[in-house]
Amino acid sequence: MSKKSQRLRVLSYNIHQGLTIHRQKIALSILKEAIRSMDADVVLLQEVAGNEKGGRTETQLEGLADSLWPYHAYQKNAVFAGGFHGNAILSRHPIKKWKHYDLTVKPLDRRGMLHAEIFVEESGISVDIMAIHLGLLQFERRRQLTHVCNYIEKRLPLVANCVLGGDFNDWRQLVSKRLAKKVGLQEAHLSHNAKHGRTFPARFPVLKLDRIYYRGLQIRQARVLKGQPWMFLSDHLPLLAEFELPHLTEPS
Repeated sequence: MSKKSQRLRVLSYNIHQGLTIHRQKIALSILKEAIRSMDADVVLLQEVAGNEKGGRTETQLEGLADSLWPYHAYQKNAVFAGGFHGNAILSRHPIKKWKHYDLTVKPLDRRGMLHAEIFVEESGISVDIMAIHLGLLQFERRRQLTHVCNYIEKRLPLVANCVLGGDFNDWRQLVSKRLAKKVGLQEAHLSHNAKHGRTFPARFPVLKLDRIYYRGLQIRQARVLKGQPWMFLSDHLPLLAEFELPHLTEPS
């Protein structure tokens, strides 16, 4: 019998509706090429903007997805004058199914978690991928995290391989301990570098807001993408983590 493994590169990025830190528009082609250059298998995006025009919904996802990520899912969250933004998952591997889980704490802005199950054909393994954007207020995030833990406990058994990434707005660094204790998720940058990555603001990052959590996978590397062009593309910096999928035994 031989054992077959496969890497999984995951990038998580709050793209700030395609606006720079000074709220100047960035061409989606520039943003897409920067993300594409990292050769990620799965891309988790927050604040992907859209609007309604002539009865048709248009989103930035249409300009970001390409042949590298032929599979994708999207759900809008916050709605504002002139449009909306939400979470997106782009995947190199087939998405078997996906759903949106509402995390809104009324009367605050709409928030949510996008959950997709991908199938890595080369390894014959499924991985549950979740993209999330938590709220700005501490009591809001606490309630949302309770819902997230309950969701994972009920729908993803401990044997399930999973990744949860996004903008957690967790400047107090409380989320990681709770996710580890409640549902066995470890944070990639913390596991690999013994500290959370600084991702905000992009020009001079101080706060550790963005995370990639995982379970059932082996961490290979995790880093914040700094410098050119990232410091100009959004008010956040992206996180990149590379994992090794569990070995699948097959006939030799």
